[in-house]
Amino acid sequence: MSGCASISSGGYEFKSGITPPTVVGNLMQNKTVILFITQNNCPDCEQARPLIASLQSQYNGTNVTFVNFNIDNNTTSQNVAKAYGVTATPTTVVLRKDGSAAIFVGVFDPSTVKSAIDDARSTY
Repeated sequence: MSGCASISSGGYEFKSGITPPTVVGNLMQNKTVILFITQNNCPDCEQARPLIASLQSQYNGTNVTFVNFNIDNNTTSQNVAKAYGVTATPTTVVLRKDGSAAIFVGVFDPSTVKSAIDDARSTY
């Protein structure tokens, strides 16, 4: 892992062909899943945390599940990061029910991630 990144994506694209790790696959049952992949002592992760919290509150009570994986804490989190090609933190992954993923590296634009979440939800 190369550490923190402050790259933001101006748009998004759902990519298929990624096999979700079991822990993620179990979460995806008829839900849109948002993975927030972080690590300790990452200023950009801390900057993105309130953005994720805001999105989470907007989708409270819906079929959207938010999960934080800290790669410094355990091998499960590290395996999730590897599966999605994470090379820097924070990385936010929006998953459709078919497993395709829109991946945002760094501190993201909340409206773009919200669009990706809404797009993912529209596949149900």
